[in-house]
Amino acid sequence: MNFFNEDNFLHRFFLFAGSLIELNLLWILSSIPLVTIGASTTALYYCTLKLHKDGDISIWKSYWKSFRMNFIQATALWLGLVLAGVCVWLEKRAVVTMPGAMSVIFTYVVWGMIFFLIVIALCIFPTIASFENKTLRLIPYSLYFAVRKPGYTLCVAAITCVPMYFTLVDAELFPVYLLVWLMCGFSLTAYGNSWFFWRLFRVYFGADQKQGIDIKNECGG
Repeated sequence: MNFFNEDNFLHRFFLFAGSLIELNLLWILSSIPLVTIGASTTALYYCTLKLHKDGDISIWKSYWKSFRMNFIQATALWLGLVLAGVCVWLEKRAVVTMPGAMSVIFTYVVWGMIFFLIVIALCIFPTIASFENKTLRLIPYSLYFAVRKPGYTLCVAAITCVPMYFTLVDAELFPVYLLVWLMCGFSLTAYGNSWFFWRLFRVYFGADQKQGIDIKNECGG
């Protein structure tokens, strides 16, 4: 068995693992300012979508290409999500002070808003990475993708949230989970999610599948 043969399984596996580790480190480093999380997550999905399409890419070039191209739009949406989340949190605290039936009604309203924000947060950044349009139009597009294949959305939510849940509740294995997150956890999560997103998105790139995710097309024509 020749390890350096490009068709060798181990060779391809280690190249893939190396790409995920590089991508994970890029995401962590570019997310440190916190305000850049939107742009870094968009770049993360841009790369993982290209990995599903092309199999092998230049992580460094693709990541920073998307980061620069989508910085303003992704940052604006990220800050909007944070602001909306803070408002919902404040509303949730205020609900407990409301009397009787009003408290029940607003509790359902708050949980509806939380559900809405979670769906947007899961789908908006892959949508930005793939389609070019005005910021406020990308939000309904991401909701459309979420409801078009609800099973896909549930899988994306599970892939994203379940590992995080076990990381937070399992104190004994927390160091192991932390090591995995630092090595490849974020990029592996995005890669798993991108399996579903790529199947949702690719039909909107027309007949020329060779271009695919390499260019940003306007969603919906």
